[in-house]
Amino acid sequence: MFKNQLKIAWRNLTKNRLQTIINLLGLTVGTVSCLVILLYVFDQMGYDEHHVEAESIYRVKTFIDGASLGTEDINSANSSPPIAFALKEDFPEIEEACRVVLVDNFNVDLISSTESEDSFFESRAYLADSTFFKIFNYKFIAGDPKTALNEPSTLVLSSALAKKMFGNENAVGKSVEISGYSGDPTPLVVTGVYDETFGKSHLKPNYVISMNNPGLGAFVRSYNNFAYNNFVRAYVKLVPGTNAAALQQKFPEFLRSRGGSDLDAVNMKKELSLQPVKDIHLYSKGIEGQLDRVSDIQYLYLLLTLAFFIQLVACINFVNLSTARANKRAKEIGVRKVVGADKGSLVFQFLGESLLLSVFSVLISLPIVLLLLPYINDLAQSNLAYPDLFNGNIVFSLLALGTLTGLLAGIYPALVLSSIKPIVVLKSVINLKSGSGNLRRALVVFQFIISIGLITTVIIVFQQFNYTQRKNLGFQKDDLISVQLNTQQGRTSFEALKTQVREIPGVSQIAGTWFSPSEQVVNDMGLYLPGKNPENRTLVKINWVGDNYLETMGIPLLQGRTLKEIDSNQVIVNQATLKAFNISEEKALSSRLLYTDNEETSEFEIVGVTGDYHFASLKEPIEPIMLFSLNEPRRMVVRMNAADYGSIVGQLESIWESTVTSSPFVHSFVDRDVEQMYEEEKRIGEIAVLFTILAILISCLGLFGLISYIAEQKKKEIGIRKVLGASIDAVVRMLTTDFVKLILIAFVIASPLVYFLMQSWLQDFAYKIEISWWVFVLAGSITLLIALLTVGFQSIKSAMVNPAKSLRTE
Repeated sequence: MFKNQLKIAWRNLTKNRLQTIINLLGLTVGTVSCLVILLYVFDQMGYDEHHVEAESIYRVKTFIDGASLGTEDINSANSSPPIAFALKEDFPEIEEACRVVLVDNFNVDLISSTESEDSFFESRAYLADSTFFKIFNYKFIAGDPKTALNEPSTLVLSSALAKKMFGNENAVGKSVEISGYSGDPTPLVVTGVYDETFGKSHLKPNYVISMNNPGLGAFVRSYNNFAYNNFVRAYVKLVPGTNAAALQQKFPEFLRSRGGSDLDAVNMKKELSLQPVKDIHLYSKGIEGQLDRVSDIQYLYLLLTLAFFIQLVACINFVNLSTARANKRAKEIGVRKVVGADKGSLVFQFLGESLLLSVFSVLISLPIVLLLLPYINDLAQSNLAYPDLFNGNIVFSLLALGTLTGLLAGIYPALVLSSIKPIVVLKSVINLKSGSGNLRRALVVFQFIISIGLITTVIIVFQQFNYTQRKNLGFQKDDLISVQLNTQQGRTSFEALKTQVREIPGVSQIAGTWFSPSEQVVNDMGLYLPGKNPENRTLVKINWVGDNYLETMGIPLLQGRTLKEIDSNQVIVNQATLKAFNISEEKALSSRLLYTDNEETSEFEIVGVTGDYHFASLKEPIEPIMLFSLNEPRRMVVRMNAADYGSIVGQLESIWESTVTSSPFVHSFVDRDVEQMYEEEKRIGEIAVLFTILAILISCLGLFGLISYIAEQKKKEIGIRKVLGASIDAVVRMLTTDFVKLILIAFVIASPLVYFLMQSWLQDFAYKIEISWWVFVLAGSITLLIALLTVGFQSIKSAMVNPAKSLRTE
């Protein structure tokens, strides 16, 4: 029985090749889209679940009320240095605690082996307490994780870095040196090597240095202020069975008893909360200070919704095409019913055809996705590999997807076709009503809503991305090179480098700075005006710059003078600083700002005012910033006035290698650095374009199916009209008018929905575009044009049929 029905299904599919190809193409495109999205979604899930008792591990978050400091609210993944172990001391519910400092916040250090002259600038360097590997599970290749960070002057390497530095030799016991901006190279001993590919985690260090080291480690260990220096990531592991919510309710009293005096001294209102470590990767939207790039669960929901709609559109196409061919299968169904076939067997037969097509689409989609993996990884910034396509979750999802697609696509045509009455069919009076016309129209409107919505979304996303690229940032980002000076030799060689680089043809300006443009400014100070309450402070960002910095960056100086090497307490501020302190521009140069720490007060004289410039993402408003004089920077910024960038960079590298022998030449183009700040928006735009094209392609197939159905239903009416003198134009208008109406209905429904959704998305940007009415008109026009091209082709074909062929049975 089953074998017979399979044969019949195969024969019907091969007999109607065009319909089969269109159905198969639509289902395959939909399945590929779903499979790609499922791969990415599963790749973004399961972070930090490999740790032992992961459900008991939490990150301590900090919320700072901005109103108390005259700034925006701060929701941060960081906390003050003493908080982690103070929590452990005060609450027996906490089994273990540790602190992590991302050293990159201050500089990218140079690491080298004492046995080799090779050295490497390595990012993602962690400074961590000895308890780090007791809380988090890393697969150690060599060394003991329990004791690896116990001793001073020790570190643990990732296997990739160990191989880069020592080849296939055992790295444990080897000596390395880390050279930073702050001083002489620090000797360290390797005590362990771990496999960084084991488990997915938001903690992705290239190497981990013991917190017991001097320098920054000593500062973190000895710092006791509960208000300031919120740059430490604090983690706690709770005793199994502890109620985290109940424990968190005790934090306000803890913070008041432990750090109340520190907070009151600066008028700071701070709250602590616990975030499950397994939630960090997907549920950290709006939380500053992430150790690495995190995802957003809402983004994954959006992708899954897109996958669902695209597959649904593909199923709608199958329904339209199947019902459009109903008349041609009517006699087959009538004969089969006469010889004894019941409705159930017919339903099973038609469902079998749709399931067979669905299975074929799944089989075809697998090699397509395998070929697309490099592009997918590039687009989504993931590391998906071939084995990921065959893990349990994906295999189960594919089986479920194929089955559900087959059932969803086939159930409606099966019920319609199996309901045909044989007596009507065998009398040759075929007038099939394949369901309500309103349902078919609703399906088409739905397709148009998806098309208009996606096209509008793509336009708005790219408008915002172009806005971020073209907006006047307050400085000239083009033709700028930023060179790292992250070692002591690089720092002390700045003047020598500057003298030589000036001689390069095409170089116009050179300056030094602590924070390069587009680099996160992490330093700030709580300042107040003379005569005002020191507790009512306003946070002001701080950068240190050399002479000629403003000219090199193209930042306009509105008042006063630039900084000099001899300046110490003289500063330049931006307009946002004046606004924050309610200082008029006329009185700016006669104003002072005060800073008090440990009862010692420093006074800063404003000697210059710049225009506001964006030193952070356009997602954030321009904050107050204060510039100090600096002679030995950690970045050298070079402005070029020639298009031959390659030659200039080559000469820069030659000068560097002859002057700074202890570290490699590392540079970047500032405009590209700025563009990377909006990498997520660019990626969303590219993904939106891809799915828009796919949705439009599938929708076109659906329109082709529906116009085929209508032409099939009206072929005799078309024949009669032509006999009575109707022109081809008139027939085409008759067939396409309804589609224009459906597009207008879809336009009216889609426009407000998309407007609401995109307004919500744009709220993440402090500086954003205004959504214009013409965007929706353009999207509707594009959809109308594509629809008319699709429908027009089949309409003209139907209108040109000889009416004698349509009417010869009458």
